[in-house]
Amino acid sequence: MADVIGACEARLTALGIPHAHDPGQARPKCVMIELPELRVETLKVVDVTVRLVVCGSPPGNKATNKWIADTVDDIIDSPLQVIDGRPSWADYGGQQLPTYELTARLGHHNN
Repeated sequence: MADVIGACEARLTALGIPHAHDPGQARPKCVMIELPELRVETLKVVDVTVRLVVCGSPPGNKATNKWIADTVDDIIDSPLQVIDGRPSWADYGGQQLPTYELTARLGHHNN
């Protein structure tokens, strides 16, 4: 699972997008990399996805929404295989942040 987080970090770094994978480090104008999720398809094949939370600045005004939209576009245009997304809000460190949650599929892994 650490490899999945590392792959996401490398791709976001290449895009110049600030990111964190520790909730204590999440801040406005960064992408929070959540722990990967697994779906076992067979005894030998596991589908791995990770949620990327694009965090904007409160209260979510026009400039923040533009930054979020531009960042989402950059991620979608990257090698990360985004399979869905939705606007949301998140609480990191007591801050209510406007966010856009993306799910990226990182492929099947054979055991």
